Amino acid sequence: MRIVYLQYASDPVTFFDYRSLYRQPEWMAGPRGSDVSPELKWYPVVTLLQLTVDMAMATTAPMGYGHVYAPEHYIDAWIEVTDVRGWTAEQINRLKLEFSRRR
Repeated sequence: MRIVYLQYASDPVTFFDYRSLYRQPEWMAGPRGSDVSPELKWYPVVTLLQLTVDMAMATTAPMGYGHVYAPEHYIDAWIEVTDVRGWTAEQINRLKLEFSRRR
């Protein structure tokens, strides 16, 4: 069985943790994704409130950020899960381009 998880570094839904109320989340301590501001700092209570608001607004982000997953980003995951063979990088890129046009 194969399982794949898609998540963006800027998706507050996948990273929400009530313990942010009293301790810094691990994702804030290590290297951050390119779509997470380096200006975001942890403050007890305040950070949990910010993350709660971010979670409520997660589906209003542009395509490819927050909780709005771009269709073309599913392709690599499906290739890994289904063990597709025989596709060239060019064919895969064409498929991604086709999906990106359907937004």
